[in-house]
Amino acid sequence: MSGPILAPGRRVAIHPGFVKTATSTLQRHVFPHHPEIAFLGLPAPSAELEWAIRHLCQGDSTCYKAERVRTIFREAATAAPPERLLLVSYENFALHESKDRGLVADRLADLFPGATILFTIRRQEELVVSWYLTKLRVLIKRKAWIPFEEWYWTERREPHRSILDDLRYAVTIEAYCARFGRERVRVVPFELLRREPAAFAEACARALGIAAEPFGRLMAGKRENAAMSQAYYDFWRRFGHLLPRRLVRKWARRMPMHEGPPARIPVPDAIRLDIGRLVAEDNRRLAELFGLDLAGLGYTLAFPGGSTGAETP
Repeated sequence: MSGPILAPGRRVAIHPGFVKTATSTLQRHVFPHHPEIAFLGLPAPSAELEWAIRHLCQGDSTCYKAERVRTIFREAATAAPPERLLLVSYENFALHESKDRGLVADRLADLFPGATILFTIRRQEELVVSWYLTKLRVLIKRKAWIPFEEWYWTERREPHRSILDDLRYAVTIEAYCARFGRERVRVVPFELLRREPAAFAEACARALGIAAEPFGRLMAGKRENAAMSQAYYDFWRRFGHLLPRRLVRKWARRMPMHEGPPARIPVPDAIRLDIGRLVAEDNRRLAELFGLDLAGLGYTLAFPGGSTGAETP
């Protein structure tokens, strides 16, 4: 540490994700264009800033270049209009693929003490399916199709290396509460976007302390990372294994992936119960801590049989 990187009184917010909660839409269509935001996230305006953002969560503690990161963020903050909110956004800050979520939170707290924190969350059962479909895009091109149920139980063998390690939102959010203060942390469920987009935009804008009208206008009708279509999913599920690798590689790239209704994958009862066992107590604690109606939004808050989500799968 070598002193603060922000001028006194400078407003700053951090949006650490989680993944699959409209983060790409926010980062591409809202945050860089809102008149009250100076966006310091991905996609970044410079290669140096992109490196610093990624290095925050990818740099091992044995080779972390703290002073270079501080210098890059200090220069970016100094160059930004002083009246604007500095907003650092990268969903990998809270992703299992990073080095360590607590370590990332420590680094962010060192750089931006007193920042406002905005988390966006999603019902875990849906997030798991969405993550599977994202990974399936690459698996299809490699002729490595794997059914959802088989994929889930394979991930289950080493949950610390999979999306399953990210499903207990409260433990990550509480880590930020401990470092920044509970009063500075806000949580907005993705389900609001599905039910009433204007309410999602207003909740995010209110959490960041900026105007809601341009936030909603910039987000209206925008959607990054559109879901795989049911037709695309069904074609590769039924015929992918019959095709030679050469055709798979060619067709998977050229076939329209997003045309038509999105793919729907029923979650088998055994997987639903397994996820519920992991997240129920965590969701209940999160709902109480932030006064959220997670039950009304379909989140699992009670697990049949009285088991809690305290244990790791």
